[in-house]
Amino acid sequence: MPALTPSRPSGRVPLSHNPGSTHTKPVSGKRRLMLQTKLTRQRAMLLANVHLSRLAEREAEAQSDPLDQATEGLEQELAIQTRIRALEQLHRIERALRLIRTQEYGRCRRCHREIPFKRLAVKPDTIYCVPCLTRLEEE
Repeated sequence: MPALTPSRPSGRVPLSHNPGSTHTKPVSGKRRLMLQTKLTRQRAMLLANVHLSRLAEREAEAQSDPLDQATEGLEQELAIQTRIRALEQLHRIERALRLIRTQEYGRCRRCHREIPFKRLAVKPDTIYCVPCLTRLEEE
């Protein structure tokens, strides 16, 4: 009688049984429309804020006091940095709105798996799933 040896696990867990898996159903229908609406609102708010910051910049007066000049210079630098961040966010939102019209929206750019709806609901302009984003930040 042949000796029975325990079978070795292959170390691979099927995707459907992996608790850490990001594999989900594609975002479609009402969820896609909800995310598109959220992105459109975010875009409108960012455009309004960028417009308001430009108006505030035009109203700045020349200061004769060196301390006031330094303070105003710092405020202008902060306003510029805020505007840069807003424009970067606007770029990400525009990209997401373009992608939402295709089947590529909600798919990780690195591993090509579907990004879970919960992640998209929090950050609808994301292009990476959490595991891939973590790996990219560690590199």
